[in-house]
Amino acid sequence: MRKKPENFDPDSIVEQVLGGKKDRFRLLVREYGLLVRGYLAARVYHLEDAEDLAQEAFLVAFSKLSTYEVGTNFRAWLLSIAKFQLNNHWRKTSRRANAMDRFRHDIAEAVQPEMQKASDELKQENVRRLLDCISKLPDRTRHLIRAGLDGVRMESLAEELNLKPNAIYQLRHRAHLTLRKCMEQRTSES
Repeated sequence: MRKKPENFDPDSIVEQVLGGKKDRFRLLVREYGLLVRGYLAARVYHLEDAEDLAQEAFLVAFSKLSTYEVGTNFRAWLLSIAKFQLNNHWRKTSRRANAMDRFRHDIAEAVQPEMQKASDELKQENVRRLLDCISKLPDRTRHLIRAGLDGVRMESLAEELNLKPNAIYQLRHRAHLTLRKCMEQRTSES
């Protein structure tokens, strides 16, 4: 940290600025810039925001310099301006975030019925495709799929079809592969 010169007197610089030597304000900026930026940087997420807020704080300080009471603590006065700028920043950021949340919610509500309708139509279309694909299976395989959908137990199905359970599993697996392939072809044709 830069050491403050022994003879640095912010009050005399303020008086010079108020007396018409406005360019002397840069000495106050140079002296207290790091302090103000550091104060703000410790309290915001982005360094760019801290830089912007520090600039705003110095602009406000310059415009309100006539309200500073010479003989009081200039550093504390300047930091109170920086704190005010920071509070304004948080308020604006919070309002913006709340507005964005409301906007997202409103958009979701507006689009939700359309999305639900599209989803329902897609489900119905997929069911139609699946039924079409099932109808193209051989009778025995179609019966096997239907029995699986109805929850018929494997032992009962094996006895009914006069097959071993392992053969039923193999037939069902092949049927599922055939149905998947048929559904993929239907999707790519759409």
